[in-house]
Amino acid sequence: MSQQLQSVFNLTTFDSSIVFWIAPIAGIMAIIASLIIMRKISKMSTGSPKAVEVAEAIRIGAYAFLKRQYKTIIVITAVLSVLIAFGLGVGTAVAFVVGAIASLAAGYIAMDNATKANIRTVAAAKESAEKALKTAFYGGATMGLAVVGLSLLGVSVLFLLYNGYSALFGNYSVTDAAIIGRNAASAIVGMGFGASLIALFAQLGGGIFTKAADIGADIVGKIETGIPEDDPRNPAAIADNVGDNVGDSAGRGADLFESATGENIGGMIIGGLISAATGNLIFLIFPLIARALGIFATFVGMPFVKLGKNDAKNPMRGLRRGLMVTTLVSAALFFVATVFLLGNIYLYLCLLSGLVASVLVDYITDYYTGRDKGPVKKIAKASETGSATNIITGFAVGLETAALPIISLAGAIIVSYYLGSLFGAETPGVGAFMGGIYGTTLATMGMLAVMGMVLALDGFGPIADNAAGIAEMSGEKGTEETMDALDAVGNTTKALTKGFALGSALLAAQLLFQTYAEEAKMHFGLSTFNIDISNPAVLVAAFIGGMLPFLFSAQAISAVGKAAGEMVAEVRRQFRDIPGILKGTDKPQYDKTVDISTKAALKGMVLPGVVVVVVPLVVGVLLGPVAVGALVVGCTLTAIPLALLMNTGGGAWDNAKKHIEAGNFGGKNSPAHHASVVGDTVGDPMKDTAGPSLHVLIKLLSTLSIVFIPLFINLLHLI
Repeated sequence: MSQQLQSVFNLTTFDSSIVFWIAPIAGIMAIIASLIIMRKISKMSTGSPKAVEVAEAIRIGAYAFLKRQYKTIIVITAVLSVLIAFGLGVGTAVAFVVGAIASLAAGYIAMDNATKANIRTVAAAKESAEKALKTAFYGGATMGLAVVGLSLLGVSVLFLLYNGYSALFGNYSVTDAAIIGRNAASAIVGMGFGASLIALFAQLGGGIFTKAADIGADIVGKIETGIPEDDPRNPAAIADNVGDNVGDSAGRGADLFESATGENIGGMIIGGLISAATGNLIFLIFPLIARALGIFATFVGMPFVKLGKNDAKNPMRGLRRGLMVTTLVSAALFFVATVFLLGNIYLYLCLLSGLVASVLVDYITDYYTGRDKGPVKKIAKASETGSATNIITGFAVGLETAALPIISLAGAIIVSYYLGSLFGAETPGVGAFMGGIYGTTLATMGMLAVMGMVLALDGFGPIADNAAGIAEMSGEKGTEETMDALDAVGNTTKALTKGFALGSALLAAQLLFQTYAEEAKMHFGLSTFNIDISNPAVLVAAFIGGMLPFLFSAQAISAVGKAAGEMVAEVRRQFRDIPGILKGTDKPQYDKTVDISTKAALKGMVLPGVVVVVVPLVVGVLLGPVAVGALVVGCTLTAIPLALLMNTGGGAWDNAKKHIEAGNFGGKNSPAHHASVVGDTVGDPMKDTAGPSLHVLIKLLSTLSIVFIPLFINLLHLI
């Protein structure tokens, strides 16, 4: 069938220079749509003056933190860009700076609109649950569309500027044009590195901030004092809500921007090899086209996010409806694109395997974190016998959560590699191996096709969480049931996005590692790139890579623990020294707790980031490029299951607490509730600080390794 398609559709009739423009046009459309939605949300009612006052305090705190965090990040970026310019050239340094600035912009846009949509979600909840759902969702959609649009437009424009224009529009043979295009894609890998580095700092710093405040609010407020964490009398309440924006919005926006950017560039590098072999430049640019089609599918899926007659108590149905429509439309568009542009049914099935993997990750994550699902109820039940059994059961559930996602994603890799190898075997000049690699590349593109919708769901989470906090702190009546339902669903959507980002990291591991291998072979003139663990130096490098996620997580969680200790002490001090706070006659000193989280975040994010950058460079200089490859493999193998444990397990702990707060197993302020709060605080730094930073770590190591290949000289000559 594949050969029949190739004979029916003459690939040379599709001019790659024309098809290419689909990508930047889609990027521009996504950015414009994001701006239109932002404007529409800004015009919505903000509700009562008291709610506006609380929301403004959250917004001011978020901006204050982001301003100080960005100053620190900019200094680090400036120093690195100078070093890169001297060591690797001005072109690489410029690409690095572009990626860093775009990643910062993605985080800023995400946080800015989240702090506008939260208050409007509260006002909308007074009218109907559906209007509140749509307000929070479209607030998140502005982040999703802006991130995918900025990434696609940025990669497209930078590719053209770095000689990609000559490849597409110059007077070259197709083979020469493919080589020029591949080199252009290689030249902008620095953009992926810049985006990854900024995402690591944004995610890590935001995670430390939010969890220090959250734990302080929970321990002193809920357990010791018996007041809700979002009670206006709780000094950590504002800092907690600020943290939702700087961690879950700004951090995740930068995070998935780097995912989209790095994997697009890696896909183009692999595609350039296929283009050179087949004489068809479409393979080079198809990763960009696939991302563009995902944007179009997201436009179709967004209107389907709405509540049905029986969805008021289960808003996740309305959100999933939009995701499913986006997935189905993506599948249809991919079929048309692969038939008319690539002429190969096997490659369509590769894309489809990535889409299927994204659906499986969605349902698996929902099963483990859904408030009404078995694992969450199991943890809640265990809370009846104390904190210890809650923690034991929650940890066991977390360990279990690593199995099914890895099996699903591994299946996607195997299926896509096999199907791609069939394409390669029947295509002259490609071969089964490179065809298989391109197949896994398309599987990654397939999974990332729904990124715009998934990011909208992720943005929904902190907006709903903030809205619930604002409603409680301002004493808004008539919104409690809607806010509780949206808040609980927000925990699931945030867990879904972390699972999605981690799944894309696993699929991208094959793509980025093969990109690294091809670049290393080209730079060092190697005929093969084999990692032989019987060589002690390679084995040592793999162990160092396997150790990195644990060391990194330890540093991240320790930073949260130290900051949380300071937060607890400060909240206790205010309750002790200002008795009028609990009586409601005096206001808490919110600025003190915000300052504690800010200082802790800025201090705690630097060391883990520096370690991640320095270790692979030292290994590369001392042991060479093969050892760095082993380090990346070792890191990937341990980081994926560890991140699944922390991300999904932490989400289950959180919703177990919410399941009890809904009136089960004794309800609020019962012994089971107190135990579940302890379990939730254990899971908090896992799911919101270390866990989501690990998949950034994986891709940062990969892009960093590709960028710094020229420096890997093997001083010890052990390999």
